Amino acid sequence: MSDKLDRIVYAASWKKTVLFTALFAILYIVINFSPIGVAGLLNITGGANILDFEFGFTYEEANRILTALGEEGRTFYLTRILPLDFPFPFSLMLACVGIIALLIKHIASEKPYRYLIFIPVLLMLFDWIENIGIIILLNNYPSLPTWAVSLASISGILKHIFTYSSIVAIGVLLSIFLYSKFRRK
Repeated sequence: MSDKLDRIVYAASWKKTVLFTALFAILYIVINFSPIGVAGLLNITGGANILDFEFGFTYEEANRILTALGEEGRTFYLTRILPLDFPFPFSLMLACVGIIALLIKHIASEKPYRYLIFIPVLLMLFDWIENIGIIILLNNYPSLPTWAVSLASISGILKHIFTYSSIVAIGVLLSIFLYSKFRRK
């Protein structure tokens, strides 16, 4: 495993990192602000939002949110937003791994830092698991399986935790990078 992490760090470059970050930015705009994303859903539902934005939810909250979406909103969520929400966390993972690996490459050859690369990978995996749970909920509405509510809710909480952890990891590594740059001058 350590060899794979070493290869990721070794392969990191500004060009790849900018490319991955641009891909993430494009998908972020599409999924949040385009007519085929959340903006389109909000127009259909009059403001009812999606489960992905919740930091955990109960059975009752999931049912309330899915009911508020209405039939057209639930169909839109299932057929427009969720298909985008599989490449989106992948692009976020690539961008975060690229940034983390690049910063590690420039500041620290110590192996423990390389394990920070797992944080965005876990973010992506839990986002995908959350999406699978939400697909199950949408396909079974109004009879929501309690296990699927739990799966989606817990995975969503973990997705948020690993999202914030990725941001913190990047912030800490960037601070170390900048400190070492200015200290040398």
